[in-house]
Amino acid sequence: MLPPTVELDEKLLVVSFDGSACVKRSGGAFSAVVWSLPEWTVISAASMYKTDLTVNEAEYHGMLLCFDFLSDLDRGRLIVCGDSNLVIRQMRGKIECKAPSLKLLRQKAMERLRSWPDHAFFHVKRD
Repeated sequence: MLPPTVELDEKLLVVSFDGSACVKRSGGAFSAVVWSLPEWTVISAASMYKTDLTVNEAEYHGMLLCFDFLSDLDRGRLIVCGDSNLVIRQMRGKIECKAPSLKLLRQKAMERLRSWPDHAFFHVKRD
């Protein structure tokens, strides 16, 4: 998939999420950032920690945190970026979401996206 393009005078929001987990510590951290383009102004950013998360659950929680930040913003074009190939492909509907915990998280994310009809998911490859 080609990277999204932005027109010079276009206003849009870009969100980025990430998550990680460590089985030995029985928890995971996740983060979210919301930018307003074309200026790349940071609107919101945060990170959190929860116990008993897998890596993929932490990724979904990061995405949901992004969507929490969007709840009061004007609806327009939205680009969702993440380095989890699994989460991005599941949200695009390209692969099935089989794990019960991920199904629930995906459903929550899809419900929040209903108010953002003009959205796209972009996979950012890890270095």
